[in-house]
Amino acid sequence: MDKLKLLSTSLLASLFVATSHADEDVLEGSSVVTYDKEYFEKFAPVTLLDMLQRIPGVQEILNKNREQRARANRGGGGAETQGGRGFGSGGDQILINGKRLAGKNNNIDDTMSRVSADNVEKIELIRGAAAGLDVQSQGLVINITLSEGASSSTTFWRFTERFYTSKNSFPPEFLISHSGSSGNLQYLFSGEVKNNRGFFDREEDHFNAADEHTGDKFINNKIKMGSVVLNTNLTYSFDDGSDFRINGLFDDGFQNRIEEQEEIGTQPLHTLWDTQTDTTKWEIGGDYTKNIDGIGQLKALFVINDEKQTTDVLRDREIMTVDEFEYAQENTNLDKSEKIFRASLTTSLTDKQSLEAGGEVAINTFDKGFFDNRRDAAGDPLALRSSDEVEIKETRYEIFANHTYNFSPSLVLQSSLTTEFSKIVADSITTGTQRNTSFTYVKPRLNLRYDFTGSDQLRLTAEKKVSQLDFNNFVTKFDQRTDQLEFGNTGIRPEQIWEFSAAFEHRFANDGGSVEAEVFYRDYTDHITKVDFTEYENLLGQSISADEFFALPAADLDLLRDVVSFTSKSGNVDGATAKGVKLKGNVRLGFVGVPEAVVTLGYTYEKRRETDQFILEEVNFSQVSDHTFSFGFRHDVTAWDFSYGFEGRQRSTFDRFERNYTWPWKLGFGFSGFVEKTVFNGIKVRGEIWKDDMGNGNSTLSIYSDHRRFNDLYERSEKYHHRPAYLRLIIQGTF
Repeated sequence: MDKLKLLSTSLLASLFVATSHADEDVLEGSSVVTYDKEYFEKFAPVTLLDMLQRIPGVQEILNKNREQRARANRGGGGAETQGGRGFGSGGDQILINGKRLAGKNNNIDDTMSRVSADNVEKIELIRGAAAGLDVQSQGLVINITLSEGASSSTTFWRFTERFYTSKNSFPPEFLISHSGSSGNLQYLFSGEVKNNRGFFDREEDHFNAADEHTGDKFINNKIKMGSVVLNTNLTYSFDDGSDFRINGLFDDGFQNRIEEQEEIGTQPLHTLWDTQTDTTKWEIGGDYTKNIDGIGQLKALFVINDEKQTTDVLRDREIMTVDEFEYAQENTNLDKSEKIFRASLTTSLTDKQSLEAGGEVAINTFDKGFFDNRRDAAGDPLALRSSDEVEIKETRYEIFANHTYNFSPSLVLQSSLTTEFSKIVADSITTGTQRNTSFTYVKPRLNLRYDFTGSDQLRLTAEKKVSQLDFNNFVTKFDQRTDQLEFGNTGIRPEQIWEFSAAFEHRFANDGGSVEAEVFYRDYTDHITKVDFTEYENLLGQSISADEFFALPAADLDLLRDVVSFTSKSGNVDGATAKGVKLKGNVRLGFVGVPEAVVTLGYTYEKRRETDQFILEEVNFSQVSDHTFSFGFRHDVTAWDFSYGFEGRQRSTFDRFERNYTWPWKLGFGFSGFVEKTVFNGIKVRGEIWKDDMGNGNSTLSIYSDHRRFNDLYERSEKYHHRPAYLRLIIQGTF
């Protein structure tokens, strides 16, 4: 990985010497770059997403949004996985008409793929702090202005077909979206049928504590996913200049996963896991903006959503034999909802200062039950082995004030102060206990933007963040990958982070691209990780600490290991930190005669460290890599209405750890590529190839007896993961 670090640094540095291609349809200021509608005509875009992909630097934000959603879907309790609380206001953002989309499940990425390019007036790239936006950003804000005025309508359609290498599966998908305007009303309605597949294979070599080969295991996964999604976005502009928008979402879907495990060796076992998940969710969000003479601008927005999910897992053993029988059933029921209401008033204090003040209230409910039933023989009744049922309600109130001071066109300081009052009530139905906890957090933020020139910008940020809890960590679940229970903990507190960053950006003239370097430091309080919850005792039955327990004589430990119930759960610790550097750049290749081609490079070094709560050594955060190198290339051959490109990512090894195992992963190389051609009547045909880095590569799972602090290895397995690449054909157009 040191070679990747050296290569990426050298390549990014070389971008500073590049020259660029001028484009008269790009207007540049010290902190705002504007792409007018005419700029995109040569690309013949069909959707808003097509337009954004032509702007240097924007693809990185699109990729980051996709990755954040994927990480959140995989679960986890940290602030980096779950994001900030409420609507949030920092980081790279995408706005439409200067406003965020009032939604959580109804996300901006999906909306961009449904908006017709004909409805877009211009796209602005806003660098650093700027007044009058719905967000405060230390990075890049993309503001999309949609057309207004005369009545019009456009219908967009998209057909998608996937082809999996070495797999006979060709699931089609279809999207139709109708948008337009009539007088003061702008509208968008869409319906989509999603139909996806997933495949995953793994081979394992198993060894005992003496490093003797004991067997092999072959695992085959087939996943079928589908859903019907309905969306609507309505905007009404009143004659007095006020605007009201409302968004709606309904999503009804399922996922079925079949996993076959064949194990040969000293303990042969053949099992089948059949997992069926059904999910129904809906969401309504809206916002209202009104200018009040002599006072300022009133902004109000809300989101109300609900999700219901049931998961049933059936497990059979001795498959492929006459003795096959169902030995386990797991059932999980989830019902969660969220209600967020936010209102603020923005007023100009002077010609250089503005103040936004307001409040936000959020009410979250999360009810989840887990039931695990097992039997040892076909003739035995299924008996409850483990269960956990928790009902949670979180109520949070915020008051905030955001101040913007434009000292000069080149120097802007934004400061904000948010005070949060929250309460979590978690009722454990299984144990009959209740957790009732209140929190108060004061969250200041400072963001400075200084433009040395129209091309060179410095951004400094200091901010206190508080995470949104992942309530899944409150409830016990079964980890199929390690074949053991993960116990819930209703006492988890939100994670707090003090973050400091400094970024320098240089933009090349005439839309030639940019390079950026950022250094950062984060200090964590109540960091969420795996914690030892074992109740340690000595031979007299007296409670003692973990250090006292492991300091006991070996003879005592031998007796106590069969008595003490070693337990771990997600919990909070202090003393975690993160520091690092991010380098990224994109440049048009006009200096070599290919002005319609863009190269993108990125490198991140992030040293995130915490204390392993089981062996008391400093380790990296679980499932986080120190090094990430990414690159991309896109070439739009406008003379032929043809485009092609590719992206790639390589991450260094990361680790997973628990009380009784360590699991380092060496990820495979992830990449994607595409070719795209406009054929006739604006119909666009696009072919893609995708290969994820997650689910590919090698890993080593080392399982220890009882507790890793004994250093008593029980079994080691070498795992070879493979997820096949897939091809995707997309045909889209408008009428």
